[in-house]
Amino acid sequence: MNQWVEGTLFDNVDKFATALGYDNAGVVLPLAMIPWQSVQDRNNFIQMLTDKSEIQGIQTNHLSEANQKAKVK
Repeated sequence: MNQWVEGTLFDNVDKFATALGYDNAGVVLPLAMIPWQSVQDRNNFIQMLTDKSEIQGIQTNHLSEANQKAKVK
């Protein structure tokens, strides 16, 4: 049995289609075909594009986390 592999074309299509909607296949497929440096880079791009802090239950909003932990003087 095959396992799902993050960062593959199928994973990219899944993440972009979930974030942008399946009606936007004309945008989803070209974005999924970009050779992303890492899954995190792809997720950060999706977050920036959609203004969603979570993608498939994975927290990707590290700037928000850092701001919450930083001490304000």
